[in-house]
Amino acid sequence: MNIISQFVLGAAIGSLIGAKKLGNKAVLFGGLCSLIAFLDVPLSLLFETSTAVFINGGITHSIIFCLLAAPILGWIMHKFVGNACSVVFCSLIACGSMLAHCFADVFGMRGVGLFEPFTHRRFALSVLSDFDIVGMLPLVVAFIVSLILKENRHKAMISWFGMFLCVVYVAFAFLNKLSVQSQFEQKLDEQSLRYSRTEVFPVSGSLFMWNCIAQDRDGFWMCYQSNLSKNDFEMNLVLRNDYYLFEMENSPSINRMESYTKYYYSVEPKSDNVVIFNDLRFGRVGLNIGDSFKSSYTIDFSNKDEVVVSPLKRNK
Repeated sequence: MNIISQFVLGAAIGSLIGAKKLGNKAVLFGGLCSLIAFLDVPLSLLFETSTAVFINGGITHSIIFCLLAAPILGWIMHKFVGNACSVVFCSLIACGSMLAHCFADVFGMRGVGLFEPFTHRRFALSVLSDFDIVGMLPLVVAFIVSLILKENRHKAMISWFGMFLCVVYVAFAFLNKLSVQSQFEQKLDEQSLRYSRTEVFPVSGSLFMWNCIAQDRDGFWMCYQSNLSKNDFEMNLVLRNDYYLFEMENSPSINRMESYTKYYYSVEPKSDNVVIFNDLRFGRVGLNIGDSFKSSYTIDFSNKDEVVVSPLKRNK
């Protein structure tokens, strides 16, 4: 989820827990605490790409981090509000807001390391895109209204209502995904296309457009699909071409990139000892088969002792 969505989500949690005692201070404190997890963004800049993709959504999104950071943030908040509430109560607001951020990101595509540092496993339901405008709208409205309302108990009430609408929306999105995936598999069967696994990923900015992927022995069958459109998007096969990586298949950097993409990737040559590594989950820039993929990296193994992974910069 994007920074605006996470701020208003944290603000809603702060309002639910502490608005009756602290008013707008609880709303704003909850929103700010929710943003703490974004510390992984500048932190990831200190590492090379194949490690950075796991730093992002890693330790600052873990349950243990939330539990350890909450008392510190609660103590800071207590210094501002004085005797209005205890350190424990402020810590509860901080912990609730940070945990809400972590579990909300589980509904995204990139994955979240909830149990870092004990395991690097990423949890991702791939239900919501990073920029789901409709999904965050109820929380944005609830945030604005809660700041305007004078009665503290009304602030909590409007936050409850905003959270309720948000939960209904996420539930609908999850059921919608299951429906689209079922339709996609039916389409594959009708065309007698072989596949070992399928998954559908939301297209950024839309709940009703999905990037559908089915893994075949040679690669991936892909197409866009919408349950609100009669447009029959063409199915195309994207060859995996992982033989370009066979020479460096034991490289930790390449293994991390493969794991990060959930093994939904394709490789294409760029030059001698340099290949383009496409993350298929995010789909293409446009709706046409020839369009480039949104998320791609270059892998340079000119130096056999050090594989260099970096984000691909395409010419505009």
